[in-house]
Amino acid sequence: MMKIVIYFLIINLFSFFVYGIDKFFALCKRRRIKESLLLTLSFIGGFFGSILGMIIFRHKIRKKYFWYFNILCLSIYLICSVSLFWYYNNTYYEASKFGIKEIKSSIDYDNDGVDDYTDILLGARKDASNKPRYDSRYFDTGYPPDDIGVCADVIWRAFKEAGYNLRELIDEDIKNNIEKYPNVKRRDSNIDFRRVKNLKVFFDRYATVLTNDIKQIDEWMPGDIVVFGSGYTHIGIISDRRNAFGIPWLIHNAGQSRREENALEYWSLTRGVTGHYRWDGVKE
Repeated sequence: MMKIVIYFLIINLFSFFVYGIDKFFALCKRRRIKESLLLTLSFIGGFFGSILGMIIFRHKIRKKYFWYFNILCLSIYLICSVSLFWYYNNTYYEASKFGIKEIKSSIDYDNDGVDDYTDILLGARKDASNKPRYDSRYFDTGYPPDDIGVCADVIWRAFKEAGYNLRELIDEDIKNNIEKYPNVKRRDSNIDFRRVKNLKVFFDRYATVLTNDIKQIDEWMPGDIVVFGSGYTHIGIISDRRNAFGIPWLIHNAGQSRREENALEYWSLTRGVTGHYRWDGVKE
């Protein structure tokens, strides 16, 4: 993606300066740059630079076919870009396409015939399908209603599907090891398990810590937990769906309309992955 952005920056800057040079040649009555070359620059993606060059240098502005051609190129590229963006973000693949074998947990904590990794994935997907409204209010009962939630609520709901009471697990650990939780000034079982910073401490202590590099696509499995941001501001569950590059989709709640989406790469670039975990049951 970055290579495409760099290409368009270069070709548009080049187009802009070529229009400026051709305008200079015209003023000096020197041999001009062929119009076919100017139009070709637009055709290969330099239409923004061409249009800007026409306006800034007052060059070719009286020739309507230059306007028509540049606007046509712009329209075609916009349609193609939107179509590709939609396709990229709505088409997913299985791990086997990339030669990756998905692993299953050896633990079935709730004895439902489904391993823990899969249960966690299904629990997260169930929450995503329910699409709870993003709301970070405090609740005296601890648990928000099913139609309300934040990113951390995706996690305890996913764990609930596997039979784990994440609230009790975290509360017990804070009770016995409060010094390990720098964000906890006073223990509160109604909210501590819904804070990403506390979840990160808990998973650092009790889950398997894995790579934060999303390019190591074979190290990311369905049901994994991922934390984002230097201040640990967001959290989600890894999906069993993957994009065209093998990077898995993300199940999370940031208030967006689609809760299971091709977003791991975006969050990695904008916030940074600061934690990647796999849950292998309660460790004593």
